[in-house]
Formats: sequence, structure tokens, C-alpha cells
Amino acid sequence: MTGPIRKCLTILLAAFAITVAAEPSRAQETLKPGDVISGRLRFFRHQHPNGTWINVYQITAENPRKFAEADEFCDPNTPPKTFHLVVMDDKAKKARLDKLLGRTVAVVGEDFSCSQTAWHVGDAVVFKWHFAEPAKR
Repeated sequence: MTGPIRKCLTILLAAFAITVAAEPSRAQETLKPGDVISGRLRFFRHQHPNGTWINVYQITAENPRKFAEADEFCDPNTPPKTFHLVVMDDKAKKARLDKLLGRTVAVVGEDFSCSQTAWHVGDAVVFKWHFAEPAKR
């Protein structure tokens, strides 16, 4: 082989090796309590089968990850992509969420599971969470 061809092949082989080596670490990333969930925030009203209307704040994850712990309600082949943020009567959280609608937000999920009932809207529900504070510069 000539020098330039050999050099080009070496560079391509190195790039391929780096890509393949990096892939398993991404595939092995899982979501566990204390991790950040980020994505676009939306709000909508959803009607429960019993007729009750539910106000839903939901994040569509930028980087879906499987849960670290098995959850019988999760599809083992598909990580949850939509996360229903439970707000209940926390007016401060609601006010802050309302200001962030349509934007990318980050929350720290402390207690979550895959959706189990008609009260859970989306792939997963986050019962206990707080806003992830931006990194200090």
C-alpha cells in the first residue's frame, strides 16, 4: 500500500474503534433516582376513563434511558420517553412550570416508575422531583 492510502485507512480504523468503544457506555447508561431527566416541557389536559380531567405537565426526554431497576410495567425493549411530572398542589412548582412551557427543562427525578394506571399519562411518571439547578459558571 502507498503511504497516503495506508494513513487514510489507519485514521478510518481508529475512528471506527473509538466509535465502537464509546457505544457500549451509552447503551449501558440507565436512569436511577437522583439522575437528571431533561427534555421539552409541555402541558395538556387529559380525561381519565372515570371522567375526571387531569392537568398534565410532561417532559419528552432528549435522551431516553432504561430504568436501572427492573419495573414490571416497562417495556424491556423500549426506554421511557415521556415523563409525567406529578405536581399536585405545589403552586410554586406549577408557576415555574407554566413559565417554562415549550422549553427544554431539567429535573432531578427522585421517585419514578413506568406508568401503571390511567392516572399516569405517558411512558413514566415522576412522583417526587425537583428542578435541576444550572451549573454555576
